[in-house]
Amino acid sequence: MQRLYFVRHGQTELNLGKRVQGAIDSPLLDQSRVEAKKTGTFLAETNIQHIISSPQLRAWETAQHIQDHLGREVILEVDDRLKEMGYGEWEGLFIPELAQTHPELFHHLRQEPHLYDPASFGGESYQDLIQRGSECIIEHAEAHPEMDLLFVGHSIHFMSTLLTLTGHPLKDIRSYPPLGNTSVTCLQRDGNTFTIDFWNHVDHLK
Repeated sequence: MQRLYFVRHGQTELNLGKRVQGAIDSPLLDQSRVEAKKTGTFLAETNIQHIISSPQLRAWETAQHIQDHLGREVILEVDDRLKEMGYGEWEGLFIPELAQTHPELFHHLRQEPHLYDPASFGGESYQDLIQRGSECIIEHAEAHPEMDLLFVGHSIHFMSTLLTLTGHPLKDIRSYPPLGNTSVTCLQRDGNTFTIDFWNHVDHLK
């Protein structure tokens, strides 16, 4: 049974400011660096032997702190398919304002993903996000079937992809609690079957 671990990046300045942060980036907060190191210490008890990270700064820096605190040599590589969902013209905008100016679109984004259509502002669809995310995870898992792996990336990307891999339909991929910053989620993989071991673990941050 292969275990696949998933860590959302640490909180950033744009997260704190309630800004859309898909393709753009901002620095981790100082506290987030501390929490990333705690996450590495927590994961030191696992059998993770390989880390795959989104190339975006907030994820890459989080992955580096984790790598430094695992207490052993672990390869860290980047995969562009782990980038967060793209939001086109919405990038950097104030989230509460978007909820007011585009209520139906915003509701679909958060509550009814099967109805979400971001074409009007050049965003990425859930279907495209899930396709690249699933291909990435399956490819790495199949390439290293004897290893437990860690993926470091983004909330919407992981939530959508992981729930799809575990058999949830598109309409239900926002039905689980959102992944907190520097949270740990784990799937078990047995061949082509993925099951959730635990979701959004944050006790290690206390």
